[in-house]
Order: sequence, then C-alpha cells, then structure tokens
Amino acid sequence: MKHFLPAVLLGLAVTGVSVTQAWADNTLIRSVGGTIYVPAFSTAFVSESNKQPLATILVVHNVDPKSSISLTSVRYYGSDGGLIRTFEDTPIDLTTFQSSDFAIGLRENVGGAGANFIVEWSAEVPVVEPVANALMTGGTGTQGLSFRTDGYVIDRITEPAQ
Repeated sequence: MKHFLPAVLLGLAVTGVSVTQAWADNTLIRSVGGTIYVPAFSTAFVSESNKQPLATILVVHNVDPKSSISLTSVRYYGSDGGLIRTFEDTPIDLTTFQSSDFAIGLRENVGGAGANFIVEWSAEVPVVEPVANALMTGGTGTQGLSFRTDGYVIDRITEPAQ
C-alpha cells in the first residue's frame, strides 16, 4: 500500500497531468440554492439504424458535512426540450450525506438521446453544493450498456433571500 501513492503520482506525470490539475475541479463552492442540469439518455445508438433502450436513474447527493438541503423541484425533459415528468410536488429534505433517487424505467423509453433532468435545490445556510449524477443501463442478450453522466450547475444562489 505504501507504494500506491507514488505509483499514482508517477502515472499522472507520465500522462501529462499534474497533481494540481487532477484536483483542480474539486473546488468547494458554498451556496444557498441553485439549479443543476444532468444529461440523461433513454436510448443509445448501437448501429446507424438500431437504438438500444436504456433505464435511467438520477441520484442527488447532499455532500455537505454539517447542513441539510431541500430538493424543491426535479423535472425530466426530452430531447425536444418538452417536459416529460415532474417527480415531486413537495420538497424533499436531505440530511447530511443523504441521497435521493428518481428513475425512468427501461420500458418507458421516453426522452431520447438528448434527455435531461433539471434539479432545483435550496438550503437555509450556505452549504457545499449537492452532487447529481445519472446512471444509464440497458442491454439485450449478452450485450450490456452502462454509463454515468455528471450534473452541471446552471444557476447558483449565493445570498440568502431577504
């Protein structure tokens, strides 16, 4: 185990990635709310004319070590930008390190290759922004597909409401 870290550092150096570059995207940003865009795919092209349906699960993680957050809206949109589903009518409170998930079933096959989730959240005090990922899975016979996408903050509220 004591040789693991030097091997990782050497691997980063060989690939041209410095340690500071490897951690540059891990900047903690505190805010009191915002909106996260999460790409999702309900189909994947396996050939020019053949589409594979995919099941999609969105998971939103409260990663703040001290405070709760509230998911105020979770919506699923199709490739055409049209709203397909609203998941919650009431806010979902997530305590420290708690997660919540939202699923689009394999048989639903709605949304297309450009589907997405929009997650809106809020907190009473500035917190570390939540992490949102989508996991897509599917397959037929012995062929299986699975991959993950990460959310992108598209709106950030840094000042508490007055």
